[in-house]
Amino acid sequence: MKINKVMLREISKTPRGVLMRSLFKYDTSERADLIKTARGLLPADIVVVNANVVSVTTGEILENRAVLVKGRRIAGIVNSNGVSRYIGPDTLVIDGRGGYVAPGFIDPHIHIESSLLDPYGFSKVALRHGTTTVVADPHEIGNVLGVEGVRIFAEASLKLPLKILIDIPSCVPATSPSMGLETTAHVITARDVEKLADLENVVGLGEVMDFVSVVNSSEEVLEKVKVAYEKGLVVNGHAPLLPEDMLNAYISAGIFSDHESTEGLEALEKARRGMHVFIRQGSAWRDLEPLLQSLSKVDCEVCSFTSDDLNVVDLFEKGHMDRIVNEAIENGMDPVKAIKYATLRPATRLHLQEHIGVVAPARLADIFTFSRLEYVAPETVIANGEVIYYKGELKKEFVKPVYPDYALKTVNLKRLPSPEDLVPRASASKGTVKANVIEVKPGSALTKWVREDVEVVDHRPVLGEDELYVSVIERHKGSGSIGRGIIKGLGVRIGGLAQTIAHDTHNVIVAGRDPVDMSLAVRKLAEIQGGIVAVHEGEVLGLVELRLAGLMSVKEPEEVYSEYKNFVNRLREKLDVEFESFFMTLALVALPVIPELRITDKGLVDVMNAKLVPLFLE
Repeated sequence: MKINKVMLREISKTPRGVLMRSLFKYDTSERADLIKTARGLLPADIVVVNANVVSVTTGEILENRAVLVKGRRIAGIVNSNGVSRYIGPDTLVIDGRGGYVAPGFIDPHIHIESSLLDPYGFSKVALRHGTTTVVADPHEIGNVLGVEGVRIFAEASLKLPLKILIDIPSCVPATSPSMGLETTAHVITARDVEKLADLENVVGLGEVMDFVSVVNSSEEVLEKVKVAYEKGLVVNGHAPLLPEDMLNAYISAGIFSDHESTEGLEALEKARRGMHVFIRQGSAWRDLEPLLQSLSKVDCEVCSFTSDDLNVVDLFEKGHMDRIVNEAIENGMDPVKAIKYATLRPATRLHLQEHIGVVAPARLADIFTFSRLEYVAPETVIANGEVIYYKGELKKEFVKPVYPDYALKTVNLKRLPSPEDLVPRASASKGTVKANVIEVKPGSALTKWVREDVEVVDHRPVLGEDELYVSVIERHKGSGSIGRGIIKGLGVRIGGLAQTIAHDTHNVIVAGRDPVDMSLAVRKLAEIQGGIVAVHEGEVLGLVELRLAGLMSVKEPEEVYSEYKNFVNRLREKLDVEFESFFMTLALVALPVIPELRITDKGLVDVMNAKLVPLFLE
């Protein structure tokens, strides 16, 4: 039959948020309408015709089909040739033009804060790329603002058409305060986890990063896992490079997922032990290719794609889960299988496959159209039965959150640091001393612990060609605590760069070759109340303002993208800096739970032994 061109209905001027748990409840009235629509007794609200449906449950392409949408759910899949009986005068008909329909993408583990966007801004961009569900672990804002930060984030997420499901941060702070490895702002306890579990969109316990406490049977950590089990939450892991006995012990705690594998054999061993392996392909941590080389040789039923951390430039220019799917296809993966890794697999891990991850009856109408199977580029995106983007044009109004003032003023320094405050001081006035140096590789989350001879002049270490001073300054309690060290491998010769993004405690981290520039960068950072500031030869080269907890911008996503892009371009032109990997790598140098050597406001941390070590071996 001939389908006349139907204009899109006027989108409601009153935005409808997502009441998350109500979406997953059994509504008899909703089901009755679905049944009637499936039988042709009620017209569908939306019909996508002339499309080939990607069946992730069978690995097939179902040709020349029509997808029937009633309310928030799919009522059925039928042959396009017989679709007229399901169309009424108010039915919106979308012509698939012989292209494809796939389930909306699902990201099972992401820190939205790393995009520099708040939930509102992230939602707008992610939906454009076919993502309809994400599981966000807001442990970044949780570290800065505690339980209230998680609550603020969760409530802002509820007002958006993107389903932002929440993992309650399990390790705030990342290490137990009893270890004394860093100064933290807040502690989220097992009791807090119990309270937060009642939030509308909570589905899991976030990555349990403190593997040292887990394998030592810490009652504090195990109690959080217990609460998660009692509340029916999925428990997520973080277990990088654990030897066999420690990995067995970690899983024995009841933690069944991990996204930290960087080598194929490591991922394979976790999958063999029943861990759900999230294959990470973010902006800085790009593990897809090495992991697929090993995992493609077996039939991995517990593998999914995830982004973990994704910056705003990559999100705008390359996409979200569509980017990962396309890179997997480029690496030789079958397109339908690649789509499955970003839809059904994560839905199954979340125990939500009866609601999301499949284009099939009874599932939520989370779908998108695209033209080519070999390169997935979402065109029309439908989420919860509403058209969000039509041929790339936004058709849905979003609610912009209003945040409390205290969440926008979080840089609390005891005093502005002088240049001398930011440089390590050796007890020897001159000569050569042995030093513990942090060696990094841009694009990798791991560090190496290097012991090298360092020349000292007037008690100050002289930097090598590829070395920077690095300091972490406590910014939550105004304690004045500063840790100092030397970092090598970033490949950058910059005067000073300071940021309030320093995982996971998010104190101020500043690195550079000129203490005066480093001091100026910190001063400017305090003035704008959070973000990233670059200074070279006394000039502020650029800044990115991140007022929400010092982590996220409250501006429109296009503004944030432009601000960050200009900042990146300025550093590239002036100093030949490829900033994206540099920024993310520096941000993780302060995280004392990934081997080998890190730095906090307390000093250098031996990660595997969870103890402080001196900078100089004098």
